Amino acid sequence: MTRRPRTLHLRDRLAGGAIGAGLVAIAVLAFAVAAWFVAEVVADKAANDAIRGLAAGRDVAVDPATARPEPLLARAQFLLSRGMVEEGEGLRGPIEATGRTDLVAAYLQDLGAARLVRAFDAVDRQDVDAAVAEVRVAKEVLRAALALAPDDFDLKVDVDLAMRLVRDFPEPGAEEGEEEPGERPKSLWTELPGIPEGLP
Repeated sequence: MTRRPRTLHLRDRLAGGAIGAGLVAIAVLAFAVAAWFVAEVVADKAANDAIRGLAAGRDVAVDPATARPEPLLARAQFLLSRGMVEEGEGLRGPIEATGRTDLVAAYLQDLGAARLVRAFDAVDRQDVDAAVAEVRVAKEVLRAALALAPDDFDLKVDVDLAMRLVRDFPEPGAEEGEEEPGERPKSLWTELPGIPEGLP
């Protein structure tokens, strides 16, 4: 009879050890969740501070590799609104990599608008070729944005404006059955107006 109490005592110790291990695991898990929550709060605060600074006109640096999507968009809007189109275009890849179609559409709309502003500036300088090139790039970018946000009315207006600035005409020979310019037959004297066709 002396062995039986020892077996019960051993079971109690094993049960107590399992409960203790479970409590330690729960405590570690709770600490990990709390640490993640604190890290998210700190990252949110940093993102909001960057967005506020950029909206206030301060040139706040944003690392495209580690930044959240919203500060990336704010940085791109800051650059594009100040005419730094090439620098703003450099953020296109990281913004598209976020997978957020709403932010990508907003970025593309801002990029198209910046291109249109450059086109109007080129028109003011009477540089028509540069203006046409800028409008064509703007149309391409705005169409891509409209594909992502087809219900955005402002975006539709921007696309319509860009389409009216420089029309898209079909290239010569683009239609089926149309001959290449080099393959056209030479005009004969019988096709001239006022000259009779055939022999007299």
